[in-house]
Amino acid sequence: MVGSPRLTADCANCCGLCCVAPAFDAEQGFGYSKPAHTPCINLHGDDRCAIHHALRARGFTSCAAFDCHGAGQRVTRLFAGRSWRSAPELARQMFAAYSRYRSLHELMAILELAIPRASPSDANRLRARLEEIDGLCETGAVLGGSIRVAELRREILSRVRLALSRFSGGLL
Repeated sequence: MVGSPRLTADCANCCGLCCVAPAFDAEQGFGYSKPAHTPCINLHGDDRCAIHHALRARGFTSCAAFDCHGAGQRVTRLFAGRSWRSAPELARQMFAAYSRYRSLHELMAILELAIPRASPSDANRLRARLEEIDGLCETGAVLGGSIRVAELRREILSRVRLALSRFSGGLL
């Protein structure tokens, strides 16, 4: 688990994006299959999960293990607390934003995990990238779609691999 508050999920301040935006596949531990942009049958009108206390027992092991790393509440905050429930065009925008932010938050979580395992100089470079990504997320620049998430992911993963392989003496 990643420790910083910015990367900690806070479902109370989210409009249930992880239960609506992505598709679910029963074969991957979601209890049943559903298409993307469709609310989970267990999502209540208050954006809370009706079976959160029993996810594993009800066949939702992937939901139990899932962590948006704070992307859900960040997107909800960027949309000034409005919900996907209010209008189709808002829903499309929120779902696209959630997908992008979730990817960026996962990258920040990877960077947070790698920093203490890297040499001091590599840790400083990784920390700078983490802060840069966080800054982009905080300004809402990601909403415009100008951030190339796939390219950024390749670059960050390459930097992390290199930093960790240098520090571990090439054991990775």
